[in-house]
This record gives sequence, structure tokens and C-alpha cells, in this order.
Amino acid sequence: MDEGDTRYVASHRLKRTMRGALAATAVVAVIGVTPSMALADPPPSTTPSTPATPTGTPLQQYEQLSQQASDLNNQLQAAQAKQTAAQNQLNQANADLTQAQQAESAAVRQESGLRGQVDQLTEAQYEGARFGQLAALLTGSSAQDYLDKATLLQEMAEDSSTALNSLQAATDAATAAQQRAQKDQQTAQNATNLANSLVTQIQQQQAALQPVVKQAENAAHQLPAAALKGTIDPGQFIVPAGAAGIAIQAAEAEIGKPYVWGDAGPGGFDCSGLMLWSWAKAGVSLPHSSQAQSGMGELISNRADLEPGDLVFFGSPVHHVGMYVGNGDMVDAPDTGQDVQIQPIFSGYDYGRRLSG
Repeated sequence: MDEGDTRYVASHRLKRTMRGALAATAVVAVIGVTPSMALADPPPSTTPSTPATPTGTPLQQYEQLSQQASDLNNQLQAAQAKQTAAQNQLNQANADLTQAQQAESAAVRQESGLRGQVDQLTEAQYEGARFGQLAALLTGSSAQDYLDKATLLQEMAEDSSTALNSLQAATDAATAAQQRAQKDQQTAQNATNLANSLVTQIQQQQAALQPVVKQAENAAHQLPAAALKGTIDPGQFIVPAGAAGIAIQAAEAEIGKPYVWGDAGPGGFDCSGLMLWSWAKAGVSLPHSSQAQSGMGELISNRADLEPGDLVFFGSPVHHVGMYVGNGDMVDAPDTGQDVQIQPIFSGYDYGRRLSG
């Protein structure tokens, strides 16, 4: 094999090496620019309400204090749900950032390893610019051979430019991906910090409210038993078949259990805790928050359309939930000092939600 043919074969080998290397670099670039998760805006900075001093008769004081306790409990449950969501976003953002950093490092290493080959190719092109066409003409055995070698020189020049551009683009893309991931990570961290702060504020208010809750219990003890105990017999209602019937039976089985702030059984319940417990028996999972439950299932806007098993919600924003059992009545865990009972749907009813299981 003469010198010209040796150069010809060597140049093709170098071209194959460069193309394989650029393919690997492209993979790194794709990894580096994979979009990270779309992060939600940080939760709003909501300041928990300050408990008001109760006034009026013992019954009125009891109703006011128990309402404050229920409202604060709902605020805590909603804040804890935001806290969990924010922490999940932060965990994902941290994972995205780690992946982007690894991709950038891989791209930089790839560029460093290929830079020497590109430099050699560039140097060869410089020499080829001076002697390539003449050498191709002098060593060519025919006009076609000359054209083939001249075309090869042109392709090598184009490959050199493409290689340099692709290497830089891969590194730039990986760097940009890391910067985006860092921004997402900071956004998620801010949201988590804000959610943690809100939970802490509400928990501090809970501690401050405990003496007030005790006052509500004392006020309740001054009331006639009939004012706090339900008198409606569950046996008068026809329990439907299916999941709704199972949930109703589960709730009615807890009649007489005390209202316990933030509890979901089996010793006691708050309003959303009773719904969670009862529908779990029917295979339906609910969050422990009346506000969160108010967005589940099918909306029943017309009270006349309620069916046994439907959840019924009160207040705007929602602060209480019960389960409709028929005849305008519901089973619920009313408030501090009261037991789980069946009672008429009280004022403040807003809408219902129908679950399926």
C-alpha cells in the first residue's frame, strides 16, 4: 500500500472515530437537557386566625369555642397536606439536580477526551488546505480517483467543524440543564420552608388553644345532656346496598364515641376522621381533612338530590363534614364535648359529594 492510500485509510478511520464520539456526546446532551418536574408555586403565606374570646350563655360559649377548635384543626390538616406536597416536590427537585450535575460532568469529560482528536483533525485539515488538493492530483490514478480524494478532504473539513460545534453544544446544554435544576430546587426549598413555617404557627396556636378547649368542655358540662347527645335512632333508616351502605353502617357503629380533636378512631373521632374511618371500611381512601374531602367524588349541588352515604359539607371555607343517612339527617362527630351521633343537617349546609367504591 503506497503513502497516499495509507493516508486515505487513516482519514476514514479518524472519521469513524469522530462520528462515534459525537454520537456518545449527543446522548449526554439529551440527558442533560431533560426537563425537570414542573414545580407548583409556593403555598400562600396564610396566617392562622386568632381565637376569639367567647361571649354569651354557656351554650353560646361552647358553640363558639368548639367552632374555633374545629377551624384550627382544619387549618392544620390543610397546612400539613401542603407540607407533604412541598416536601415531595423538593425531593424530586433534588433528584433532578443530581442527575443534571452528573450529566454536566459527563459532558465535560467527554469534551476533554475528544478535544485532542479534534485538534489532530484540525491540524490535518490545515496541512490538507496547503497540500491536499495537489497531493490528490499527483497521486490519483485517474480523474475519478482525484475527485474521490478531493471529496474526502472536503468531508473531513466539514466533519471537523461539526465536531467542534457539537462538543460545545453538548457541554452548553448540560450546563443549562443544571442551572434550571438549581432554580427548581431553590423554588421547591422555598415552598417547603414556607409550608413548614405555617405548620409550626398552627401547632403553636393549637397549644395556646388547649386551655380554651378546656373551657368549652367545662361549658358543655353545664348544659343539659339533651343539648349535646343525639336522640335519633339509627334503626329507623334503610341502609342502601353497596359501598355507601357499608360506610353508613361503619359510621353508625361508632355512635356514642367521643369527639376527639384530630383523631380518626377507633377510640374517638373528629368530623373528617369519622368519614375517613367509615369509608375505609368500604374500600375508599379519604384524606383526613374536611376541606380536602370536599373536593372528592361527584358534586351534589341540590340538597333534594342527596342520597344515603353522601358526604355533606358546611361553611365557606368548609369546616365540617357529615354523612347523609336520609330523612334530612346525618351521622357525624359534631364538636368538642359531643359524641358521634345522628342529627338533623344543621344550618350552614353548603353542598354534598357522592363517593363510589
